[in-house]
Amino acid sequence: MLHQTFQDFELLIMDDCSTDHSRQIIEEYRNHPKVSKIVYNEQNSGGVFKQWIKGIEMASGKYLWIAESDDYAAPTFLEETVQTLEEYPSAGMVFTDTTVVDVNGKKIKTTSETKKAAFQQLAAVGNTITQDHLGDFLISELVIENASCVLFRKSSLQEIDFEELAQFTNTGDRFVYIGIALKAAIVHIPQELNFMRWHEHNTTKKNFDNGNIHRDRLKVVLYYFNQLVDYQSNLRSVSKLYKNHFISFLTHGSEEANNSLLKKLKDRKEISRIPFYLLSGYVSLLKNNRNQSGIIRSFYYQILTSFHIFDQDYQK
Repeated sequence: MLHQTFQDFELLIMDDCSTDHSRQIIEEYRNHPKVSKIVYNEQNSGGVFKQWIKGIEMASGKYLWIAESDDYAAPTFLEETVQTLEEYPSAGMVFTDTTVVDVNGKKIKTTSETKKAAFQQLAAVGNTITQDHLGDFLISELVIENASCVLFRKSSLQEIDFEELAQFTNTGDRFVYIGIALKAAIVHIPQELNFMRWHEHNTTKKNFDNGNIHRDRLKVVLYYFNQLVDYQSNLRSVSKLYKNHFISFLTHGSEEANNSLLKKLKDRKEISRIPFYLLSGYVSLLKNNRNQSGIIRSFYYQILTSFHIFDQDYQK
């Protein structure tokens, strides 16, 4: 961060009660002219997005870059992203390509390569995400690899429901992106300017394993559902997300959340009656009969997967 070609910024360093040697490293920068604040939590906040909110409220700049400690950026990251937001006053945020690297800095993948179809579709609409097609890039697919590749307009962040954001364990970033895209444009810079380290202790990996990501994705979709479905393409993206991950949603999400989203999809004719009752029944089986034979649940799962639950031909 300190070696950016764009140098008109303040640096806020926040530590959420780290148990390693982070504080010792942070203190080496206390007298750096770019460091305006150093904030240590005496106990862990229990959620990274509570830290986001604190940082947003303390920052004095027009734009915000939430740079996570494991990541790094090309020297021109701020120069390119600031220039883009200056050129597009209707944009609420801008993001770049992300290159995922291992602990030694060796390239593993680039987001635009692994999600090639989505990025080709994004290029076809001028590398700009707007409310009428945000579902293609932020719901059924997420083209933003991590928050460190984003520069936010502070005024757009301030329109997000912070009380709701603070409740997220994971996927709060997607909650923010969608909230911004519903009111402002999101611009993509097709350059590899952000680098994300991937290792066995990676938080995203842990949250996939323990189901937090699936629980939070359900919360995001339910929160914004009524605003999203003003556009048919967004409704279809919600349906696609549930179709692609429905076993994970049914397994890790609450009965209430699953049934609520299933009913909304049924009411919008994205799912027909018989599959709706089959899925609702499976939710009840999972949540109320955890100790029953896995054979029963397995058999029910086979019934579910034999139906083309979200296929238009089946709905007819």
